[in-house]
Amino acid sequence: MKEEDRLAAIIYRMEEEVVIVPRGAFIRMYNGQVVRNKSFEGLTCAEASKLLSYFHCRPPVNMSNKPLAERAKLDKAIDFLDTIEDDNPEGCWVIQFERGGNLVLVKSLLWIGYVLYHLPGTNKYGSIYVGTGEYNIDLPFMI
Repeated sequence: MKEEDRLAAIIYRMEEEVVIVPRGAFIRMYNGQVVRNKSFEGLTCAEASKLLSYFHCRPPVNMSNKPLAERAKLDKAIDFLDTIEDDNPEGCWVIQFERGGNLVLVKSLLWIGYVLYHLPGTNKYGSIYVGTGEYNIDLPFMI
């Protein structure tokens, strides 16, 4: 396998497993199209401290496994993606507040070096990966 192929495979796997967005950053239109939510005003500090306020930026995988009663409570325009709350192993995400609560960092412990940043109360968020491209297979033993 060429190095370019290995790199492409790692990037694809990381995009599937760790690229996340705050709840409400994207909405699903009535026709099923997913678009950036222009009226997204950010999470509150209370919302930003919960794992269920962050969604994987990929088609849902675990949504069909949720009980029907739980799915009925969801807002279908906003809650159409998988939350990171259900990720395995439990504890693979860390939420950290910086600058007196004005900055939230959500860090992956599976892909060390991936960080989502969000400024609560604003529409500013983004993510970055600065790492070696190695999956942390030891995490279940570290938790």
